[in-house]
Amino acid sequence: MAAESNRSTTAADQELGYELIRKAGPLELLTHLFHDLGIQSNILVCAEYFKDGQLLTKSKVLEALAEVIHDHPALSIIGVSQPSETREGNHQLWEARLPTLRIQDCVKFLTIQGEVDLAWVFENAHSQWFDTKDTTKPWWKLLVVNGRYAVFVYHHSIGDGLSGYAFHRSFLTALNADEMTSEALGVVAHDNFLIQQPFKMPTPSPFDHIDGKLSWIYIIYCFLFWRILRFFVNQKYFLFSDAIFSKDYPSLAKPFPVEMKTRTKVELLRVDGDTMTKCLSECRKHKTSFTALLQTLIQVTLAADFYPKAKLGFSRLAVNLRPLLRVNPGRDVFTNAVSTYYRVQQLGRYRSCANKRSPSQAPVSIQGIAIDVPAVWELAKAYKQDLNRATYKTGTIMQDFLLCKIFDRDMEDVSFYGHGTFQNNSFLISNLGVFEPREDMADGGWSIKEVGFSAGAVRATLSDFGIVFDVASIRGGNCLISATYEEGVLKDEMVKEVMMALLARIKLLV
Repeated sequence: MAAESNRSTTAADQELGYELIRKAGPLELLTHLFHDLGIQSNILVCAEYFKDGQLLTKSKVLEALAEVIHDHPALSIIGVSQPSETREGNHQLWEARLPTLRIQDCVKFLTIQGEVDLAWVFENAHSQWFDTKDTTKPWWKLLVVNGRYAVFVYHHSIGDGLSGYAFHRSFLTALNADEMTSEALGVVAHDNFLIQQPFKMPTPSPFDHIDGKLSWIYIIYCFLFWRILRFFVNQKYFLFSDAIFSKDYPSLAKPFPVEMKTRTKVELLRVDGDTMTKCLSECRKHKTSFTALLQTLIQVTLAADFYPKAKLGFSRLAVNLRPLLRVNPGRDVFTNAVSTYYRVQQLGRYRSCANKRSPSQAPVSIQGIAIDVPAVWELAKAYKQDLNRATYKTGTIMQDFLLCKIFDRDMEDVSFYGHGTFQNNSFLISNLGVFEPREDMADGGWSIKEVGFSAGAVRATLSDFGIVFDVASIRGGNCLISATYEEGVLKDEMVKEVMMALLARIKLLV
């Protein structure tokens, strides 16, 4: 990665209104292009805040937000286009630092009558696109809804889903602080206040802390595997074979116009705290994890209830790389350190979990939903073992992350050719795990009752065109699963039924 920029003088920086820091990494470039071409809008992490008899007032939010901005230099980072260092006429993406942030660009207060429909809030937030051409505005915004919900919406290039957890940990700590710092004490509740930025370098790129190298043999193997599979197996034997989508995709010279940008639909499933506690206990008993169980139940549900003719199920799982890096940046940073675990599985065993009786135990049924309990736990345990092997032994997880290096080039040279080959017909699970407050947080009375995570849909032809399951939870509390998909690609009623069937099968297991 590039070190601190020597491209511009202080006078030039002052004239531009930003300061160049370093060349952006390949993941930042990819997510930047996804946004600017209209492929994916943003991601968000929402938290419901609680303190007996109190709401998140404007003054309290602004004071806490000043603390958060002081803690996280990444919140002042934007991306700017710069002339290529390798080819005349081309451009590269650079990270730049804004010296100040205007309050009106950072936070918005919303009032919704009646009960808050979080699915609607998420959909509305995903329909908002940042004006990345305006180099005076940050690439994030905090939406405060009814003084209870704080929805942190941000451009994917400044952080992954766990970065949203880092934001809320910092925000909760600031709300509970005994004393405010000088930055927060200077906050006044009017729209033109400028938050001064201390000079801090952002978190180093994950690529700086990986010992392994990208294997071109692995790249060729993956490409040939998926090409051959899709050539010889008819589309009707895959999941989501009924998806309806356009095969057009944008380019740097021809981005999607506003009316053609990807629109996200959201369906929420809330698993209550009591059910989650029992479920996690059963997962430990059967030597697996909730994520592995969820992957298994999704395969069972799709294979048995919705795609009875499908023979192969493609799944992807977002894997946190922070503990695998040579230097673990910790959980309270903004970075993009997530890889993907791919699985291709024959659906016969999964379908039989819902349709056939186990020799040892008859399946239980609730309103027509059936499940072979022992078989499900065996499949979930096997998936967890395979995931551990790919993470710690074969190095597959790290190789799939290093694949992003092929995007480390000029913006004009990035091609999306074959991108959907690896992802079409699949579903993705991204589980942020349990939200944990900072250990050194003062006891100021504020707590978080519930968290939610949602990533804007990626254009179907370049991605899943299945469902993305984004998961977040509170220890001892609810688990919120957000199912996102591109509008019009799947039937809304079908996605609702998938979520209802998942909940029914989870309850059958505990």
